[in-house]
Parts: sequence; structure tokens; C-alpha cells
Amino acid sequence: MLCKSTKRLGLVVLTASLAALLYLPKGRADWQKPLQPPNPGDLTCVLAHPLEPTKVLATSSHQLFENDPGSGQWRTLWSEGSSSSRVRRIISFEFLPGHVFILMNQNVYMGDLKARRWQKIYEDRKNSSGNVLSFAVDPRDPNRWFLGTQTGLFGSVNAGKSWSRSGCFTARHPVFILLFAADRLFIGDANTLHVLKPSGETQQAFALPGASPATDILSSYDLPDGTLLEEETAAASELFDLIVSKNDSKMLWLGTSKGVFESNDRGVSWHALSSSGLQSTEIRRLAYSEKANRLYAATPRGIYSFSRSRNVWEELYRGLAQKEAESIALIEGAQESLAAITAEGLMRFTIAPGEVNLPGTFQPSAELLELFRELLRREPGVRELHRAVIRYANVSNGKIKRWHVGSRVAALLPTLSFGKDYSVGNNIDLDRGGTNDPDRFINGPYDVNKGWDARVGWDLGDAVYSSDQTSIDSREKMMVELRNDLLSEATRIYYERRRLQIGFLFTPPATEQEHLEGLLRIDELTALLDGLSNGFFSKQLARIYREKPELDRLWAYQKTGNG
Repeated sequence: MLCKSTKRLGLVVLTASLAALLYLPKGRADWQKPLQPPNPGDLTCVLAHPLEPTKVLATSSHQLFENDPGSGQWRTLWSEGSSSSRVRRIISFEFLPGHVFILMNQNVYMGDLKARRWQKIYEDRKNSSGNVLSFAVDPRDPNRWFLGTQTGLFGSVNAGKSWSRSGCFTARHPVFILLFAADRLFIGDANTLHVLKPSGETQQAFALPGASPATDILSSYDLPDGTLLEEETAAASELFDLIVSKNDSKMLWLGTSKGVFESNDRGVSWHALSSSGLQSTEIRRLAYSEKANRLYAATPRGIYSFSRSRNVWEELYRGLAQKEAESIALIEGAQESLAAITAEGLMRFTIAPGEVNLPGTFQPSAELLELFRELLRREPGVRELHRAVIRYANVSNGKIKRWHVGSRVAALLPTLSFGKDYSVGNNIDLDRGGTNDPDRFINGPYDVNKGWDARVGWDLGDAVYSSDQTSIDSREKMMVELRNDLLSEATRIYYERRRLQIGFLFTPPATEQEHLEGLLRIDELTALLDGLSNGFFSKQLARIYREKPELDRLWAYQKTGNG
């Protein structure tokens, strides 16, 4: 919150919203929602059309659609009626023009977009291989195909007419990634990347730092032959996407659960790119623009562009109501754009030239610099924020310590039990008569028994080690994981907000509309911090601006030479 009161902030929000509706500048790069394919909420993947670069291909669970850039209409190219199978991914290759491959749970289809002809090239009829996870074609021999499944790597030397287990990678666990970079095939399992060289030798090229071995991950699922259910397959993977530069096969980027890793020597060595600016390090899909020299990433918390000069990820948030992204693709043509599958359907983002050129640095006045330093001194530090988050979520270590002490003190308290007995029985006698006399039953008085007892006991062994300790330790582990997740998210948001503040000072927005939207973005991040800390951040800011109102000058619109 940058203003003195909520009312002032509400006025800023209203002004920016009206400006966005009435005065959209030319060349402005925002996400736009074009005419949607049927059932946009069911979309799974997006791909650039391999024959016509201005067209887009999109898949739902059981269909493939193609758009007409002139009318914006969509038409169905392919449909699969099986309800048990679902489209996982769509792939094309430059050396197979006009062909696309659709990966489903149990099947793989190949489509010839010129002839409009489709055929099934793989089917797991006996359920021996599990779900299909990845696919690749050898650019040196288009008849040599590879298929990654839940139970290992399969190969075909006759363009999919027959399949057999590949001897290149003999491990019987899921193969999530397959990619040819020039003459090398990269094979990715749960968290390790292997490379098949032209000589036929396979060796490990990358291992995700801090991750458990793939065999340990899969052993946690008690299923035969390592076959996993579909939802468990996704949970077992920590490597999500691998791409290579079209112009330079030495450059590769790997999307993982811990951010993006880059190699500039054909995958021999890897280094982690900065995660600064990312709200989530889970990189689901990657795309690289050769023209703009920019890397793009789709995450559960937004779509980002990597600025190499600033070594930071910049969120492409304008126009997105739902941030979660499943798939992105670079659409080439006269003007490059990104197509993305998000929670609100298919979205398009035009990569304008202004998006890749950093604005000139603006030197603020000495007075503004001093005001900014004063603000940094007064604003809550990240440790104060951490304490507020821990306090609000009730995930401090003190609770666990109290539980441990309480479980031992409980052994000193006696266990007291009471018992009561009560029973009633009939008393019946038989009087046998003579030969001619009948027998008679005599009902006597009831037998009533009453009693009670009390017991007092101690289990002093619990004072040394209580059986509750195991349960407490399990809860402690879950609480530590939750605390780490909360603090990690709070830290990311805190420093993203701080970078935006610095950007306001040294690279002020070129237009007043961009200035207002920047204020909204900072306020959005402040609201996210409030959600994690029960309003702690806004309360502190309100006090700061009340005590020193001249700080408001930092957020006044400044006309620069760029405007």
C-alpha cells in the first residue's frame, strides 16, 4: 500500500482501470484473449502450426483444433472418442514438415496436416508400458523414433510400425523428457538427465541438486514394475521441459521444480539461472525467442520473461486474470507472439520490440534518493515479515516444544478409571409332582448383584520416552515444510516488491498509465504479503506514511525524456 489511506488507493485503482479501458497506447504488450476453441476450460497444450507460422494448434483432452488467423475461427482437425485416454502433449519437428504427433495416455497419433490424414502409431494394448510421457525423432534418420513411457524407453527403427525396448536406456522407470539436440539424444527421468552420444554411449549429463534418486522416488509407490497412476506420474517428476536453441544447438535450457538450468556447451555442464522474480520455481514449460533473445517460462504462478542483463525474471502479468499456466508456445511471423494455455483458456501476448530493450536509466534527484533510503530504513525488514508470517500461521517451533514437554509431563499424572457392575437374574425352581400330578415351576425372588471398583496407575516410562513422540515428530516435519513454503513465498514477494520500488526510482514509467499500473502492481504484492501475515505489512506502511507524509513524493508521476 503506497498511499496514506485505502480511499486514496481505491481512487488510484479506479483511475488506472478507466485508463486501461479508454486509452490503450499503440504497441502496448498485453495478454489478449482471442476467440476461443470449443471448451476452452479443457485445453491442455498449444503449438505453433508447422506449415503456417501465423496459425496456432491447440488440444483439449480429446481433440486438436486449428485457428484461422483471418476470421479467428477454430476448426477441429482430429478427435478421439475414448474417455479413458487424454491428450498429454502435441509435438512437431522441423525436419518432418506438416506432421504433428499427439501423445495420449496409452496411444500416440501422427497427423499429416497436408493430406489431413491421421494414424495411430503406438498403442499399449496389454498395459505393459504404462502412460506415454515423451517422444522424439532422430533428425539424422527420420525412421528412428523413441518413446518414453512409465516403464522405460522404447524404440522403433521403421517409423513406428513396430516397437521394442531400447537398449540405449535400460532403466525401468518413467522417461519424462526426450529431445534431440543435433546428434545427441537427451533422456530425462524423474530428476536426472542422460545423454545418448552418436557413438552409442549413454552417460549422465545432469542431476537435480538436492533431489532424491529416481529409484527412491518410485519405490514410494507400491505398484508392480514401477507403473504409476497418471496423477502419481506428475508428482514423481521434477524435470518438466527441455528446449534447445534453433540457431545454436550448444544452448539448452531445462525447466525443473527448482528453476531453470542452462547449458552453453551441448549439455556437458549446467548452471542455474537466477530465480529472482519468480513466485514459483516450478517451470512447467519453456520457450525461447531467437529474434528477441529472450527465454520465457510458464509456471503455476504466472508466465515470465528472463532479463539476462538484469539477471531477473519479469512477470508478464498485464491482461491475465488467472496466472496458472499449463503450456506456452512461440508463434513466429511478421511479429512474434506467445500463445499460452491458462486457467482462463487460450491467451496471446505480442512480443513488441520495446519488450526486449531496456529503457534508459534515469538519475533521480539527491532529495528523492534520500527519501527512498529513509523509506527502506522504515519499511519492515524481511525478518520482521517472517516473524509475522510464522505468528499468523502458528507454525513456530515453540508449539512443538510445548507438545514434547507436555507428552513427558503427562506421564507424571495418574490414570484414574472407575468401574461398576450390576446384574439381575431369575431364581426358578421345579416342583415335580407324582405320577398323576403335573410338574410346577416356582418363581423365587430375583438375584441382584451390585459392585464398583476404582483403579489408579502411572506409566513412568513415558517420562523417558512417550509413544506420542513419534506422532509429534511427524507433525513437526509437516509443520517445518509448511513454514518453509510460507517463508519462501513471502521472501519472493517481498523482494519482487522491492525491485519494483527501485525500478520506479531509476527507470520511471514512460506514460502516466504505466505509472498507475505499476502502483497497482506494487499494491497487489503488498496485498499478497498481507494475506500471509494478517495485514501486518499494510499496518506498518500506514504508520510509516502517517509519521512521514513526504514519502508520498516518491510515487508521484515523473515526466522523463522517455515520455
